[in-house]
Amino acid sequence: MLKVKGTLMLASAEDVAAIQGMRLKNSEKSKMIRDHNGFRKLLIVLTKSRKLFALHTGDGRIVWSLLLNSLRQTEACENPTGINVYQWQVPHHHAMDENPSVLVVGRCRTGTDAPGIFSYVDTYTGKELKSFGLNHSVAQVIPLPLTDSTEQQLHLLIDANGQAHLYPRAPEAVAIFQNEFSNIYWYSVEADKGVIKGHGLKSNCDGEVADNYCFGTRETWSIVFPSESEKIISTVTRKSNEVVLVSGQIFS
Repeated sequence: MLKVKGTLMLASAEDVAAIQGMRLKNSEKSKMIRDHNGFRKLLIVLTKSRKLFALHTGDGRIVWSLLLNSLRQTEACENPTGINVYQWQVPHHHAMDENPSVLVVGRCRTGTDAPGIFSYVDTYTGKELKSFGLNHSVAQVIPLPLTDSTEQQLHLLIDANGQAHLYPRAPEAVAIFQNEFSNIYWYSVEADKGVIKGHGLKSNCDGEVADNYCFGTRETWSIVFPSESEKIISTVTRKSNEVVLVSGQIFS
């Protein structure tokens, strides 16, 4: 009604002020910038069809979409699946030269013992910067609260054998990681078995060829819920090494 009154030149001074406020609000909504709370960012979504979308958090429109080459079916990777999207690099100190990027982790099959896939994507342009296959499986991905000099975030990938693999695979990343080695913990959940376990790190992996980026793991604690009376529905935590909030059911 206000817009109609404004079009017909029937709006009072109060109506004009309200109309201008509405226009200002709508114009701010369409801007792809942060608001004063730090929101209004791109929302990066990975679908089951292996397609990556960047959604504008102001009005929900699709800014770009990408069918990842790294998750396309090939002879070597017959049934690729995406696992999740993780923050890879946010160049606060190099913002004029580099765009933020995300890490997309996938597998060549649905099982946790399948070889992993890495892909780096520019979040502003939707361009796949680099992709490659891993020589180990991916059962769990642990983003670490550590970054290198290029502001790449360190990640631990836990394989099906319980070994931890550090990324990025660079000497600087290993040096940073070793300084925090004894302080790194995470948890895993086996909902079907009603088990939650805590994990820590041991020394480098045993093998014929030395690998400075592979580490053995150890179980630090475990909780087993009685299957006849309780069932784990979900677990929630902001970070993998924080206190775990468990939601479940108790059977009568």
